[in-house]
Amino acid sequence: MTVKLGKWMGMIVILISGLIHLFDAPGEFHEAPYMGILFVIFFVGSIVSAIGIYRGEHVWGWLLGGALAIGAVIGYLISRTVGMPRMEIEDWGPPLAYLSILLELIYFLPFLASNRIYLKRAL
Repeated sequence: MTVKLGKWMGMIVILISGLIHLFDAPGEFHEAPYMGILFVIFFVGSIVSAIGIYRGEHVWGWLLGGALAIGAVIGYLISRTVGMPRMEIEDWGPPLAYLSILLELIYFLPFLASNRIYLKRAL
């Protein structure tokens, strides 16, 4: 994977995931307002991350996207197993949620490919 392809893939994947969260935010506001706010924050964060990735900001652009992606996956798993505060344990699904989780996991492919030089220095 070329750096340019990885950059565009990372931006597109995090932005689509952000759009899915924005689409689901109204339903979350009805269930637990703090979750709706978190979904909107995820959307805004995905835009900021994509801008950082586009500008070549390996520290804050890629890491913000990674934090959003892993946070969303962990939040999804918690909400389906032990439940989130002031919420019932949710059912697995819907299909749009599966798409979001898939995209958030796919995000780490270009993340690792585009940042391998920086990761080697850190280790």
